[in-house]
Amino acid sequence: MDIYEIARREFEKHYDSRMTVSVNKPVKDGPFTKNDWVEEHKDVPCRISQKQLNPTTDSVSAGLSYVTILYCSNDIDIVAGSRIEITNPDGETRKYKRSSEGFDSYRTHQEIVIQREATA
Repeated sequence: MDIYEIARREFEKHYDSRMTVSVNKPVKDGPFTKNDWVEEHKDVPCRISQKQLNPTTDSVSAGLSYVTILYCSNDIDIVAGSRIEITNPDGETRKYKRSSEGFDSYRTHQEIVIQREATA
């Protein structure tokens, strides 16, 4: 076992959530083909982190914006436009969508910026 495998195992100990990744693919429905969401990966360990982009000050109204980053194994391919359901340690599930190209240059993990799917 090399040093990167040890580092990867240590990094993965911090994964406290589970994700299911769905992609939009053509699905045959009798004589017709339609696009539908198909689960690509299910029950995959992960972790999310949020960082506040614009800290509020006294002179600015309280408008908050965050960037949400998904950390997961770089063995998993998550394509742009994917839908990701993440269940946190408390059992709450939130839906996200893939909004950036993954940064998988690390040997221990990959980082993907995701956006929460808003419902009005």
